[in-house]
This record gives sequence, structure tokens and C-alpha cells, in this order.
Amino acid sequence: MAAFEFAQSYSGENSVPAIAEFPVATTQTLKVGDPVMLGSGKVTAGAAGTFGRALGVMAQDATSLTAGTLVKVYVAKSDQVWKATASADATSHVLAARSYDLTTGGVVNVADTTGGCIQIVRLGASTTEVYVAFATTEF
Repeated sequence: MAAFEFAQSYSGENSVPAIAEFPVATTQTLKVGDPVMLGSGKVTAGAAGTFGRALGVMAQDATSLTAGTLVKVYVAKSDQVWKATASADATSHVLAARSYDLTTGGVVNVADTTGGCIQIVRLGASTTEVYVAFATTEF
């Protein structure tokens, strides 16, 4: 998956987001920076086509852990902005009043505007480097 990196908060609190521990689901391979969601009350990788509510972004690597093992997650809030990668040129998608989903590789899928919770707020140094907010979060 592509890494999401905290950039800023619109609330003026630009410190690192809060970290909380949540139980992980079975057979997850998660890396620092992976966007995650809850599935049956457990942390799972942000799934392509169904990333409708963000729990947050992984704050630790987690591979082959027993289901229920606690893992650290940067808790997502709707006032946060995260640096990410888009699947294609995102120029026409900035502030487009649409929410986007993820690809299988964990990047922002600008071709999928159904069921996602990611809003592109601005471009970075290239047309595929994007700054995003999660429109719908668990908290």
C-alpha cells in the first residue's frame, strides 16, 4: 500500500495525530502509513472500492498477528490533511465535491467516486501527489 503521511490540521493543532490501540483482524499485512478501517470491530487494510469510513493511518507495521492483537493507529479526524498518492493526474479532482476511494495498492483512486471517503484538497509537487481529507471517520 502507499503511505499516507500527516500534513496538517485545519483546527490549528498541527501536532502529530493521536495514537490509539485497536484490535487487528486476522491475516493483515499493514505498514506504517497504510490507511485503515474497521471490519467487524477490528483493524483492516483500507479496501479498494469500499473505503467509506476511515479509522486512521497505521502508526506501526503489523504482519501476521493473531486476531485481536492491539495495533497502533493514528486516529483520523475530518479536520486533518494527509499527503498521499493519486492513481492518475488529479488536477481536475481538487475540491471537486466528490469523495474518492482507494485502489488495491492503497493509493487514492481518482476514477472511483462511489463509496469512498477521501476528498482531495490540493495538489503537491506533482499531479499525482495529493493532499487529502477523510470526509467520514470513525470518530
